[in-house]
Amino acid sequence: MFTNKLKVENFGPIKAGYEADDGYLSLNQLSVFCGTQGTGKSTLVKLYSTFVWLEKALMRGEMKASYPVQYSRFVKKYLAYHGIDTYVCPDTYIHFKGQCYDFEYKEGTFSLTEHIDNIGYQRPQVMYYPAERNLLSSIVEKASAIKGLPESLLTLQTDYRQACQSMSEDVSLPINKVRFHYDTLNQIGRIVASDHTVRIDKASSGLQSATPLYITLNHLYECTCLGKQSNTTKATSKEQETIDKRIHSLLLDDTIDDTTRSLLIKKLSDNINKRLISIIEEPEQNLFPDSQEKVLYELIRLSAQADNQLLFTTHSPYMINFIMLAIKAFQVAQIATDAKDRQTIDTIVPLGSAIDGEKVSIYQIDLEGNICQLPKYEDIPTDDNYLNTILMNTNTKYSDLVEIQMRYE
Repeated sequence: MFTNKLKVENFGPIKAGYEADDGYLSLNQLSVFCGTQGTGKSTLVKLYSTFVWLEKALMRGEMKASYPVQYSRFVKKYLAYHGIDTYVCPDTYIHFKGQCYDFEYKEGTFSLTEHIDNIGYQRPQVMYYPAERNLLSSIVEKASAIKGLPESLLTLQTDYRQACQSMSEDVSLPINKVRFHYDTLNQIGRIVASDHTVRIDKASSGLQSATPLYITLNHLYECTCLGKQSNTTKATSKEQETIDKRIHSLLLDDTIDDTTRSLLIKKLSDNINKRLISIIEEPEQNLFPDSQEKVLYELIRLSAQADNQLLFTTHSPYMINFIMLAIKAFQVAQIATDAKDRQTIDTIVPLGSAIDGEKVSIYQIDLEGNICQLPKYEDIPTDDNYLNTILMNTNTKYSDLVEIQMRYE
């Protein structure tokens, strides 16, 4: 799997940026960003979302290479989409190393460079899940009419509605053994439990947050990885017209050899998304710890295909610990040959959610805008991280209080 790299300095809350590898973050199959509020976790994943989408648009021929570099469009259009356009300052430096393009923002100028060899590119379905997604459970029909909502939320609304309307049966949610039912006639979603049914807008806050995330991601997974037909996986008529024009120009281009021309035309002609890039703000939002675990393992399972990718931000120490379990489960499953042992592993961590530690990167961001990667021991991230430290500090403080109490007894 190709690993993209991102370097960010002096952009919003990010200051010095990453401390190793000349400042370049490696965005792995599973990449996680943790830190307190306002440190820049969402900033980094929003930048990544912007660049992989731009690369996709350029590769599909939706725009010329000159378009995003003109008239400050990178800032005013693409960064503004995620609400991070005001983060730019005179010494902002951003460099993205993609599979087919490099993008660089330096000294107020945005530039891009196309790689000569980009034949192995697989078109992704890029989906960004903002923290405000729980609003969709209440305003599915009205989101576009409400001023001030993030553009990414409106995009998610469209895909969420399409996922709901494509449902032929209830979908089991990875929380509390409940199902999601969508009433197509009345356009109402409902949570169905064993003994009661409730409208999604009346359900718990955790279900209101997790349902749009899971229903949409599950639908896109089926379309992208299982071959289910959907409008989200195909080019629109306008996009297809652009692709046809690009194919025509390739046929007339005498500067490339026949083999390369054939491969490029085949790549353009295949207008189906081939992989899934899921970018999620706080998947644990409003969820009890055991529900966080179940949701995380489903997210990993749905992103476990060779070229799929999952990035998310988190405030939860449980999420980091559950990832450690998923990596350990992968390691043990590699050597366990006994059927009962493998069954036991599957009860601890579903085997489909076990993940190779080499494909996992966890980054921490501090209040000074510095980024570091969580160290690993035998491919398992250390438990010496910001979130676990807070838990341990609680125990230390409790012991200090007990010690004072004992002096008075």
